[in-house]
Amino acid sequence: MRLIIAAVLAGIVMFMWGAVSHMFLGIGDAGVTPIPNEAAVSAAMKTNITEPGMYFMPGMDMSHRATEEEYAAWTAKYKEGPTALLIYNPAGEQPMSMKQFGVELGSNILAALVVGMILSLGAVSFSRGVTISTLVGLAGWLSINVSYWNWYRFPTNFVTAELIDQVTGWLLAGFVLGFILRRQR
Repeated sequence: MRLIIAAVLAGIVMFMWGAVSHMFLGIGDAGVTPIPNEAAVSAAMKTNITEPGMYFMPGMDMSHRATEEEYAAWTAKYKEGPTALLIYNPAGEQPMSMKQFGVELGSNILAALVVGMILSLGAVSFSRGVTISTLVGLAGWLSINVSYWNWYRFPTNFVTAELIDQVTGWLLAGFVLGFILRRQR
């Protein structure tokens, strides 16, 4: 029962930190800029992209193994540029919906549950719980965001802001997890 309580409270702390970091501190806005000439770009996308999804440019047909010629042609286009990664939804949707907030809170609670399970397995002290939780946040950032920066060219300031966001969030969650789940004498 302590684990569930710790996960819910730590998840709520993570969620609240996310609200502060994105809505008040602007950490979530780092590296994100509006598309120039948005109306023309939007019209071209609506005309040419009909399905929601994640698109990469220059594209390569991934339904089969590329021939040497196809790979060479793709490599030449990639070197010439431009390159882009696009997350696209042609229909649009309500921004900042209750569903999105619910999914975010739920994912924060589940992530805190996983970290809480790790701490419980180790029967750690408060300070070790905080340290381990923070290191989990750092490991997640290294594994995901650095890869996005490296392979997809996510902006450095976006990736750096994510470092601050993740490590701080897991530090704060670690205080809750470490306190509730600390080894009982």
